[in-house]
Amino acid sequence: MTPADIPPSARATPLRENLVLAAAGLVSLAPYLAHLGLFGRLFWFGDEFDLIDQIDRLGFWRWVWLAFAENFVPLFKVLWGGGVLAFGGSYAAMIGLVWLVHALNVALLGRLLRTCGLPWGAVLLAQAAFGLSPTNLETLAWSVQGSAVLSVTFMLLALDGFLRGPFRGMTLAWAAASALSFSRGVLTGALLALGCAARSPDGSAGDRGRRMAQAAAYVAPAALVAAVIAGMAEGNHRHMAGHAGEAAIFGLWYYCLNPFHGLLSVESFGWHTVAVLGLAKAALVAWCILRSRGSARLLFLLLVAFDLGNAALLGIGRYHTGLPATIGSRYQYASLLAVAPLAGFWFQGLVQRLPAPAAARAALVSLALLALGGAMMAGWPGVLEPFTRWRGTDTRRILLADPAPGPHSVPGIPAMEMERARALVARYALH
Repeated sequence: MTPADIPPSARATPLRENLVLAAAGLVSLAPYLAHLGLFGRLFWFGDEFDLIDQIDRLGFWRWVWLAFAENFVPLFKVLWGGGVLAFGGSYAAMIGLVWLVHALNVALLGRLLRTCGLPWGAVLLAQAAFGLSPTNLETLAWSVQGSAVLSVTFMLLALDGFLRGPFRGMTLAWAAASALSFSRGVLTGALLALGCAARSPDGSAGDRGRRMAQAAAYVAPAALVAAVIAGMAEGNHRHMAGHAGEAAIFGLWYYCLNPFHGLLSVESFGWHTVAVLGLAKAALVAWCILRSRGSARLLFLLLVAFDLGNAALLGIGRYHTGLPATIGSRYQYASLLAVAPLAGFWFQGLVQRLPAPAAARAALVSLALLALGGAMMAGWPGVLEPFTRWRGTDTRRILLADPAPGPHSVPGIPAMEMERARALVARYALH
């Protein structure tokens, strides 16, 4: 019997495994720590000024319960707004917090994969790709993107709880928290409901009824948040008439191109690139589904569903931004999370089939892990320096030093008056 054949509920994670997974999470902080000076240049930008302006005008608790763009995220707002006040306006502290939550996600991803019995090589490769990739730049260098990071935290906790055993109240709570942290967090409840339907039934009517009831419970918080978004929030979902085709194409391009377009530094961009990368991704998915068993196969199916759901929601929400936006840095986090475990499982599977001693195969996986980590780390300076100049050095100059920047030149949010932005900087000691 292989680890993947063991029911997750019967396989507790030993302390030593948790320590290794936690260590991998800490390693994912390497890009942040290696370039701490560059990250320290970043400054409040765009939507962040809009949110602080709302806090100032409306008051904290009223602001928490208002929809923001296409989001209804009171849980994230409490944590983000609380951070603005608790850290005394320090943007460095806000970015540091995003990275700490990201490190937690890397550890939780590893724990989830071990829950499903994946071998260590596949787990560590997936953690390295997800944890160190420079394609996550904007997600990890803009504090409002912490919404997506936090939602993933709760999704990973929910999936781990779901795969470890029967229905639990805490798993339901994690799913609700994911939906209340990010608009696409509503997918978490849908994934758990799908998992209930995909689990092998025992054939009894009672089992079918129980699984249906559990699925309904998991999806209820997500449905409620989705209803609030549909009724209260502004966004493309209110203006879809005649745009379904554009949304579908945007979603298709996003799903096919990511995360490999950025990971492999592909320069071409067009239908031929979509076709090639999409077929390669489909082949990877098919290989992993066919080669896996038990809880590992169920997890892979749920990750594919997450990737597809994310593509569909992005198509609705962002079709108006144009197809080049499909490979934007802020949209890579979810795609990489969905695909990295499959890629790690695929590579581990190929190595296991080599006619070589176990020690040699383990050495090959270790070399691949080092090469992957090194390549990821090497990619950070090239993308980080221009980003911090745009979102940091230039922004600080315009807001803090330029004597006459113009009334509508607030970086990232020109609709805001410069006088108002500078008043917020002074009132909340933004630095």
